Amino acid sequence: MYHFLPVVFLLLLSASGTHAQDPVSADEYSQRGITSFEKNNLEGAIADFTKAIELNGHQLEYCYYFRGVALYRRGHRDEAIADLSKAITLKQHPRFFSDRGNLLAQKGDLDGAVADLNRAIEIEPRYAKAYGDRGIVRLMRGEDAAAELDFRRCFELDTTLESRFRAAADHIKQEAVLRAEHKTPTDVEVIKFSWKEVRTRELSASSPAFPVRATPVSRTGLRVLGGAEKGEPGPMNQAGIDPFDPLSPTEPYSRTSALRGIDYKFVASIRNTGSKTITSVQWAYFLALPYPHEGSVYVFTTRINISPGKDKNLHDQVPSAVLRTRLREAADSRNRAPFKEHVEIVRLDYADGSSWRSSDGITKH
Repeated sequence: MYHFLPVVFLLLLSASGTHAQDPVSADEYSQRGITSFEKNNLEGAIADFTKAIELNGHQLEYCYYFRGVALYRRGHRDEAIADLSKAITLKQHPRFFSDRGNLLAQKGDLDGAVADLNRAIEIEPRYAKAYGDRGIVRLMRGEDAAAELDFRRCFELDTTLESRFRAAADHIKQEAVLRAEHKTPTDVEVIKFSWKEVRTRELSASSPAFPVRATPVSRTGLRVLGGAEKGEPGPMNQAGIDPFDPLSPTEPYSRTSALRGIDYKFVASIRNTGSKTITSVQWAYFLALPYPHEGSVYVFTTRINISPGKDKNLHDQVPSAVLRTRLREAADSRNRAPFKEHVEIVRLDYADGSSWRSSDGITKH
């Protein structure tokens, strides 16, 4: 099975009986490169894989692949893509296509990313993470319906991936809210809004925070995708860091969905001033600081029935663990003054099947 090929590669090298301290052959350089790679000695790994390639060793596709991952982690994305491309010419491995697709998406080549992820799925139709990755890229291209189909297939194959991909999708939607030029609906009035600290048994945020001063979502979202849970059976799907994933974080991914403690509850009161019944409201709660580019936005979707002329409260909660430190400080009423808060209505769905959006760039949960 393809899932175990990188592990098999390591076993083959280990079985050669060589000494990594004094490499001579290509396979010895490869073995030492793997050891350096696993210890995060990226410069040493790059040098050893380069030497193994120069000596025309065995299984060069993995030397190119691992060198490409190391190059990416050193900040050389284009060189990493070139190495993954060389690996692909030597072996049509779904992991190679999937990871190159992620890097292409991060670079902004969404068409190339979809093509690579299509190929990964064609080779291995049960590659759960590839469906999730493709769903994210499709969401970035504005293909909401197709993205949702990919997410469903991903979660059918591996339920453990759902929280991460949903979080990544939320990040993309939140960035769209930040960048969009918002129109104000003519049939909804925001009466008041607030947020406060509340105690909860289990923290479960429907929309994690997206700091304004953050990396672009093409990186943020895909970094979430690059975690250890690959949707692949066997050793590559164990919890923790996946050393063979170019987008894997350097520290284990921290989960917040099962913590006990404090939530922050966001509330907005709105009035339906139009003639149609509202069945769903997507709304964004902005908290800005006077410092340049400081603050956060939280995007929520509330399924609700609001008849013409009626008022209703929208509410949702966010775990304290996903709030930035300076925003947590605002929970103390004495620190609220610097925070400029406002609510934007992002999308309205009506009982007659029609909808309204504040911007064409905004997607629905």
